[in-house]
Parts: sequence; structure tokens; C-alpha cells
Amino acid sequence: MPFTQTIQPQFRDSDSDGLIGLRGCLRYFQDIHTWYLHAMDKGNDVLPERYGAAWIYTRYRMRLHQKLDYTDTATLTTWMEPYRQPVLVKQNLIIAQHGHTVAEGKLETCLFSLTRQRPLRLSAIEFPDGVPEEIPNGIPDFLPVEKTAEGMAERYRRTVRVADIDKLHHMNNLRYIEMFQDAYSADFWRTFAATDIQINFLSQSREGETLTVLSCEEGSAIHMAAAHEDGKLAAVAAFIGNAEK
Repeated sequence: MPFTQTIQPQFRDSDSDGLIGLRGCLRYFQDIHTWYLHAMDKGNDVLPERYGAAWIYTRYRMRLHQKLDYTDTATLTTWMEPYRQPVLVKQNLIIAQHGHTVAEGKLETCLFSLTRQRPLRLSAIEFPDGVPEEIPNGIPDFLPVEKTAEGMAERYRRTVRVADIDKLHHMNNLRYIEMFQDAYSADFWRTFAATDIQINFLSQSREGETLTVLSCEEGSAIHMAAAHEDGKLAAVAAFIGNAEK
């Protein structure tokens, strides 16, 4: 059965127009994923200490149909898809408000050994059987985002700080979304009106290192990348808008 939580949307998650868009919805995605695994006693609150392992996100995709407001609660629903690979797990999310779906997305994650620095099978943490469910849905699959910064221009540089770090001692995945959005002005994002985002995480970023944020615009999409000082990519992303450029 899908895991569901009801929340009250918060102004702190809003965009510059005062409503909750892609960034806020991705925060709710992280919240429901966290609650779901914690409810099974298999979340990152206990895995590092018990098994020397943790869930690492590899990809996010989120499509926004309508921004959330504060006049009603929102319902978050999530479930895991049947496993099609030995280590990668896909999890789906639907956010509903006012009786209809306002956002939907997909997350890909894997179990990661903190000592060996490599993916693990779910059996390594005694993950319960029967969790994945085959539920018909129209949630969009992942986009073929190129894992390259070729053709992109440097926008700015950002140093990873204490407030960016999570329990795994690397920059939390949602900080990349904020970092990418900071490459453009609020006026730009209001005009561009992004309705779809995908981000692929390629390597971890640690406190004190400086990342270079790069981007290029191509039709209705903005392609972005974050690069370590040695040129290796930490993440790539695509924002898709519905406004004419």
C-alpha cells in the first residue's frame, strides 16, 4: 500500500511569487521519502550506525502542474516500483491539493556502503520483502540528461558551507537545486516559469570545496552543471519551462 502523509504547506518553501513551486515540491519529495523509510526502520536515521550504509540519491525528476498555496492541506503519496536492477531503486511521488494532482515525480536511489564506498544490495540491510508495488500511473520517467558541461558558460562559484552538509557529511542533494537557481535572477525564473526539472547526482561535494556552476540555454530548457575544482562533475540538471524565450 502506498505511504501517505498530509501536510500544511509552509511559506518558507515558497518561490519569490509567494507560492510553492518546483523547489518546494522537491523538499516535500525528500520529506516523504525520509518518513517512508523511517517508518520501516530502514532510513538514514539508523542505517549508518547499524549497517555502515546509507541511501544515496542518484536522480530526481519533478513535474509541476500547478503551484501550491496555503488555503488547503496537501497530500503526499509515495511508493517503490518493482526492482528492475539489483541495486537501484525507483520511488514515485504524487502531491495533491484541492482534490487534484499538482505535482508528480520520480526518485532513483541506491544503498551505499560508507566504508567500502560502493553500492550494496538491499539484503545488506535486511530490507523487508513485499515493499515494491506495481501501481499504474502516468508519472513521467527520467529524462536523458547529458552528463557533461560541454558548451556551458561559467555563471559563478560557490563554496560548500556547514549549512549545506547533512548527516552523511556531504552537501545535501536539495542544496544543488538552490545553487542552480541562484545562477539566474528571480525575474528570469518568473519569466521562464520552470515546470519540470531533472537532476542527476554524479559525485559528492564536501565542506570547504568550491564548486563552479555552469549553464546554457537551449530552446525551452536550461542545462546546468556543478563542477569540482578538478573539473569532475558533481551534478547536472535540466530545467524545462513553458515561456517563450
